[in-house]
Amino acid sequence: MSEWDKREGNTQVALYGDELEPGALVGAWMVERRVHSGITASLYRAIHLDTRTPAAVKVVRAHLNHVSEVLLRFKQEADTLQALDHPHIVRVLEYGELRDGRPWLAMEWLEGESLDRWLSQRGPFSLAEAHTVMEELGSALAAAHGQGILHRDLKAQNVMFLPRPAGFTVKLVDFGIAKVAPLSGGTALTTAGAVLGTPVAMAPEQILGQPVDARTDLYALGVLLYQLLVGRLPFDGASAVEVEEQHLHAPPPRLSEHVRVPAALEAVVSRCLAKKPEERWPEVTSFLVALRAALTASSESNSWASALYLDLRFAASDVDPTDEALDARDAALDAGRELLEAEGWTLALEGGNALLAWRALSDDASARTLEQQGCRQLAERLLAHVLEFAGTELETRVYLHAEPGALSTDARGERQLAGSPMARLEGWTTGGVPGQVTEHAAR
Repeated sequence: MSEWDKREGNTQVALYGDELEPGALVGAWMVERRVHSGITASLYRAIHLDTRTPAAVKVVRAHLNHVSEVLLRFKQEADTLQALDHPHIVRVLEYGELRDGRPWLAMEWLEGESLDRWLSQRGPFSLAEAHTVMEELGSALAAAHGQGILHRDLKAQNVMFLPRPAGFTVKLVDFGIAKVAPLSGGTALTTAGAVLGTPVAMAPEQILGQPVDARTDLYALGVLLYQLLVGRLPFDGASAVEVEEQHLHAPPPRLSEHVRVPAALEAVVSRCLAKKPEERWPEVTSFLVALRAALTASSESNSWASALYLDLRFAASDVDPTDEALDARDAALDAGRELLEAEGWTLALEGGNALLAWRALSDDASARTLEQQGCRQLAERLLAHVLEFAGTELETRVYLHAEPGALSTDARGERQLAGSPMARLEGWTTGGVPGQVTEHAAR
């Protein structure tokens, strides 16, 4: 392919400048668009010419093509990712060089968003969701540590959040500054006293340029767990220096100052954030064991909930509804809301054609069974009541679901459904028959 691409007005644009343009070839991958421009490399979405498989292609910036440290780290990242075949670590597809010598790395395309963006959009995670993230990242870190690899830049920006039909999964990315144990006769890239990492999650020994080990990544894991549950970082400031000073000297903030959590979980996070490495968890496995124990104790409290979703849709989607039909829909929604509120349910979501409400269930299994029977009866009553107002132009569906660990706690200590797996409606409000209650089994 030519180095130039002819655009509108006969203007020629260099395809292979410092930033690659759409249409540039990187091996057998054709660039579709630039995703991110970093200091040392740029990331592109590309597609394979033969298989049409999408990929995230990372290419070193042109002006750094002869900086040996940058090239060595880039190659190390490629080699590291190829060695780490793990379901929660981004997978390498191919590695090569452009004609000008710039190295590139093609990785699986992850259809999702970075964890920090997801947090900024939807707020703190529930205990159950945060546990899922910790388990998946913990297994990824344990695999890396087992091969002598430290990530050293674990933060929300380097974790991809991938929605799934039922829940979500996460993947760890960007091993660009990973510390890899040198092979026999080799040397490590990091020199003594070198400071690498991002201030938001750097352990004190990392900031001071002291030796690092698995406990350094565990400090960052504690920062991330705090951020997931509270919605913001434990240490923040106007400058990188200010943040570093807090990591070095400020006592770790308590989770319980912002959210309601069991004391055992508070202790797990506090140990992660200890200033001295020897006071932290020694390895990922012991951290995960303690986390599970803390959350198991928490789940024994009243965290079960039942949710009802009322969905009103016009049967003829290709025809504008009449004023009478719109009035009937509004009246049906009002009737449904009034009934649920009268029965003590909490409204979590209300839209133009649907509403979601919930109620807490008992932690006692026998009592909960009776409560769920009552929820089923209420769902039938709700359906019959709403049908009195809905008219013939509307399709009325009612969905019922119950789940453990469904309630999270906001900054005021109040329980809420928002942020829990149950609040992801696509996981349990699919299908359904108009005029019937669809019940999803409790997990």
